[in-house]
Amino acid sequence: MAKNILIIEDDENLAEALSDFLLGSGYETSHASTLSQTMNVLRTSDISLIILDVHLGSEDGYTLCREIRATYDTPILFLTGCSSESEIIQGFSAGGDDYVTKPFRIRELLARIQALLKRSGASNDFLQKSGDIVYDKRSRQFSRNHIPLDLTLTEQRLACCLMEQALSTVTREHLFYHVWDKYNAYVDSNTLNVNMSRLREKLGEWQGAPYIQTVRGLGYRWTVPLKK
Repeated sequence: MAKNILIIEDDENLAEALSDFLLGSGYETSHASTLSQTMNVLRTSDISLIILDVHLGSEDGYTLCREIRATYDTPILFLTGCSSESEIIQGFSAGGDDYVTKPFRIRELLARIQALLKRSGASNDFLQKSGDIVYDKRSRQFSRNHIPLDLTLTEQRLACCLMEQALSTVTREHLFYHVWDKYNAYVDSNTLNVNMSRLREKLGEWQGAPYIQTVRGLGYRWTVPLKK
């Protein structure tokens, strides 16, 4: 599946030119020109990289970058007509990953995009993402909106079992074995029910629905697909 690049640009002609070039280079594109449009695209689409113009009419690209960074770790490449050191530093401080000044060479822009996507893909090999929840396999830490979740070891094992089989029903028997039995800890059904209830409460909801759904008589299902 082609990676989707979000172009945040209020110059319609430039946005269209960038989109045409990226489509011709094998990418998909989305477009936004305001903060509200941007957040809506990020909520509803799987965006791999963001191209963000620093100057967006009445809105400030640096502020928008910080708003994005509060929730998403998607790579951000700034476009700007100013190459002063202070502006470049401000861009990196706001959470940007790279900086290209106008007028830019289109092949150089493509090379920078490819490099950012490659770096992002390498780091994402260790991450599982679903909705606004991320599981880091290296630290074995779940987080939501970049805030670590305070899960017990049992809750973490339950979440892993469900998340790695997202959208599929995981039986109670499977959970008993992978969370307790294989560690020589044998428990009753009530223990599973209580731990699942606590985990569901800590994970919260995504777009109005809980991350974990009870499948009566069978087990449980993680309801939000994994992001690729």
